[in-house]
Amino acid sequence: MNLLDRDDIESFFAGVVRLERTESGIRPHRHTEKQIQHYETTNEMWGVRANCTAGVVLRLFTDSQTVTLSGRVLLGARQYAGIDVDVDGRWIRALRFDTSDETRSFSLEFDTREKRNISFVLPQTAIVEFDAIQLDTDATVAPGAERTRRYLALGDSITQGMDARGPASAYPIQLARMLDTDLLNLGVGGHIFDPDALDDDLPYSPDLVTIAYGTNDWGRDLTLTQVADVAKAYLDRLTRTVARDAQIYLLTPLWRTNADEVKPGGNLTVFSGAIAEAAGSVSGVSVIDGTTLVPHREDLFIDGLHPNDEGFLHYAVSLRGMIA
Repeated sequence: MNLLDRDDIESFFAGVVRLERTESGIRPHRHTEKQIQHYETTNEMWGVRANCTAGVVLRLFTDSQTVTLSGRVLLGARQYAGIDVDVDGRWIRALRFDTSDETRSFSLEFDTREKRNISFVLPQTAIVEFDAIQLDTDATVAPGAERTRRYLALGDSITQGMDARGPASAYPIQLARMLDTDLLNLGVGGHIFDPDALDDDLPYSPDLVTIAYGTNDWGRDLTLTQVADVAKAYLDRLTRTVARDAQIYLLTPLWRTNADEVKPGGNLTVFSGAIAEAAGSVSGVSVIDGTTLVPHREDLFIDGLHPNDEGFLHYAVSLRGMIA
């Protein structure tokens, strides 16, 4: 049985807003076509990263004794990629590999026939195209249970999950599991406060929203006035549309090793203060000091900027403690 032949195939994927049928298979997408067009025409790198499957989970409730995924894991934000597998609430497999244009397959096999909840967390750093999702011919299968609450994560490469080695280590995935919420991760590596990237008609109504931009805006040498204006414009639009019924948390930038460098907007602490002040002026937005989320230790970061797996654990646990 190939699940891709079913009309309801999209219901088996969490963290997507649509599926794209290509000549060779199916690609899950977490952004709308309108958003992808914006990213691809504005910044080629953003376009590639927006097509990666960050936060996308294939969820099955099935008694099949074998589950085989086949397709391609294409180069996206990084050369490396991974798939993490959860069965009945326990992580049982962590696949790590490099991206490639070649077709590959991965199988799970079980000794007994019984119904199991199986989740495949797809790569946050790669573009995935499925050829087939094969189950036993006589197996029963249904989509995994949906969560009643919905969490929308907005941000840059750190929200996308870089540089966690495995996709399940990214803080939005971890936070969603802690809160038992559904997740749509719209993080895009290199991204900034960009009101035009919002789709007012996003087919996702969140109960919780986190916004984590600013470190790239600082790197682009914005002044304090510029970042305050664009952050407020972004939040004004978001709160009027997609997030109008949600709890909203603005996270200022994490600590980074060059945070004391003085740019046109001051050092990162001063720059983050301008973001926090702007966000605080928008009704319904709570501000969290990002420098409190991950300890200021170089060993928790890959490159002085992006957290590693341990750094992301600190991020998720700290953030969970600050969300009501």
